[in-house]
Amino acid sequence: MKLTSSFLLPALIGAASAIPDANVYIFDAARRPATNPPTLSPEQARLVFAQRLGTSQYHGIGDVSESTLSYINEFGGQHESLFQDTTNDKAAELVLIVEGVSPDTAEPLLKEWTSIKPAFTMSQPPSMVANKKLVLDLQRQSGQDSQDCQLENAVNPFDGNCWNRRSNAIHFDLASKGETKIDELMAAQKRLLQFAEKAEMNVVVVLMPESSRTSKTSGKPYGSYEEPSQVLIGKVRRQTAEEPMTEAPVASTPPTFNSKQLQSSNSSRNSTLKPLPKLPPLCHSSKDACESSTNGCSGHGTCFKKYSTTKADCFTCRCSIESFMFGKKKYYKESSWGGSACHKQDVSGPFWLIGLFTVVMVGTISWGIGLMYSIGEEQLPGVIGAGVSSGKTR
Repeated sequence: MKLTSSFLLPALIGAASAIPDANVYIFDAARRPATNPPTLSPEQARLVFAQRLGTSQYHGIGDVSESTLSYINEFGGQHESLFQDTTNDKAAELVLIVEGVSPDTAEPLLKEWTSIKPAFTMSQPPSMVANKKLVLDLQRQSGQDSQDCQLENAVNPFDGNCWNRRSNAIHFDLASKGETKIDELMAAQKRLLQFAEKAEMNVVVVLMPESSRTSKTSGKPYGSYEEPSQVLIGKVRRQTAEEPMTEAPVASTPPTFNSKQLQSSNSSRNSTLKPLPKLPPLCHSSKDACESSTNGCSGHGTCFKKYSTTKADCFTCRCSIESFMFGKKKYYKESSWGGSACHKQDVSGPFWLIGLFTVVMVGTISWGIGLMYSIGEEQLPGVIGAGVSSGKTR
């Protein structure tokens, strides 16, 4: 038994080391020199994916090596400037992990991509379970909802049923039961290349070998990062602009509250509210995203669907008018709120009241002062001198 186990252990180690590396292809506007592709670890590849999808805030780099930083800078896509004005014209980002690639299952794809060199390779590719978990976490960190879409539609960033942000991650298994998956992948890769050529979307395609499907690696082959349960799922990340209104608004009535309910609810919510890190956008893709980005409309309103288009929905804050009672004689006071997060108090009513009162008072005082100066300056009427005659006429 000891002799058998001594031979079995090296055999298992040799089988594990025989798993080929995963090829990673990048299709974007960047032109990279045709050199030998470097080999990255799964953790380094994860940092590159997170940088491209804009979710790097959930993936701390810690004390990484200089080579890891150079890989992130080289393959992490375009870096946004501090003063850059980001709009919807920015190209979308997609990370597509294809599982079960082998000469038998992906022969047409491998033959067509023979002349294309991968940007880099991934050593010791993780198992399919780890790949699915990474894709799901990247989707949630990007604010994407897990949609059951066909691959040809899922790779289309202009499909509002499958995309609600400008970045997405997809896992596709060639060995799934059903129709021939390679035909579906070949049809989708043509659209991917078209989007990349038009600079409408930057694409990262990871070809996972079939032999890594059940590979046994460490508990966290991609390293440690913030799980979606530890962050606000659906949180609006950076520079989400409001989509222009192209259809008639959908009628929706936000819930109404009386003054007592508003007073009690706002007093409890305001005690736990945190200051907004930045001015939130006017439109949000979901009600949860609206509430998390605006801190529940700063406790002065509610989120509701303002309008809906074929691409996405628009959820925004409906600010309320708060009324409360003070004093022994039970005086009532109303406060109005405004802004994209109901964080600004509406002072237009008192402003116009004070402004009009000031104008009226200035006009009245000016008229009174002018009237006082005009006293004694008017000429006497000619009737007074009519009875006076000169002495020379006698």
